[in-house]
Amino acid sequence: MQLTLPLDVETSEDRGTIFERIKGCKSLPIMSPLASKILKMCQDEKTEASKLADMISQDPGMATQILYMANSAYYGGSRHKVTSVQGSVNLLGFSTISNLALSFCFYRLIKHIKETSTAGIDHAQFWRRSIFASLAGRAIGKHLGYPDSELMYLTSLLQDIGILALNEVAADEMKNFQEPTPENHADLFQLELERLGVDHSQVGAWLAQQWELPEEFQVTILYSHTPELFETPEDLQLLVDVVSLSSVVADMWISPHSELAIDRVREKSQGRLTIQPEDWGAILDQIMTNIPQIASFFQTRLGSFEEITHVHRMALKHLASAAQSPTT
Repeated sequence: MQLTLPLDVETSEDRGTIFERIKGCKSLPIMSPLASKILKMCQDEKTEASKLADMISQDPGMATQILYMANSAYYGGSRHKVTSVQGSVNLLGFSTISNLALSFCFYRLIKHIKETSTAGIDHAQFWRRSIFASLAGRAIGKHLGYPDSELMYLTSLLQDIGILALNEVAADEMKNFQEPTPENHADLFQLELERLGVDHSQVGAWLAQQWELPEEFQVTILYSHTPELFETPEDLQLLVDVVSLSSVVADMWISPHSELAIDRVREKSQGRLTIQPEDWGAILDQIMTNIPQIASFFQTRLGSFEEITHVHRMALKHLASAAQSPTT
């Protein structure tokens, strides 16, 4: 699939200049070749589990983390401890393995950029937001009965990759967009359009093309802030809507104004994608349950226990309150 960029934004000299700078950028984020090989193997029905396990084992760090996840409560745990990469492949399946491999390589990419970049975005904040969005995407997908909640997890995780590219070619502008910090992520999206003529969702979709990621990734990244413009293919509508909502849910933990972020979640979840107040308890609890495992997988800290649980309680109170029976 070849996406037309940039949506309905009028072509401008600024936009053309930004894309030319991105195309010529030597420090542009590059997805691991090993991740690409694993993805292609997982998409090939003829691939044998043993061959896939051998490929993963070429990267001891990745193999270790996949083995950890196979034994974690994140995937329901295992009755019998999994002790090999092939055992992990057999237990989790090709789809989940490819998602874990891609997410682990994305983590490494972020870590490398953080160590080498002199640009202005807060990489730690960017990474925390990506992880909270991934947790939200997975939890919402599972609650709605989507057949591949792991796809929702990974597309939610990768939806803001365009920020990394813009950060490499327009560092000063991106730094200014962060100061003062926008009250919500949508403000950053609008600032990019106004000042650069292009936004990170369009750049991210272009990056996904360069990385040869599947159509689902390209589409969900492109429409992550404009799901109302999405029309085809129809079978991706729910995926697009959930990924877009996951971005707003992440703001509850990232924004300095959690109550305003919670209000936006309530508003966003009553459109084409409708989540009832009584559904939020299970979704938010699922996010909280998965935080320890996913934080360990990415070897990162998402915040203090007190801060995270405070937002969780606040979100439960305001999002699920309508489901409570009124007192008499």
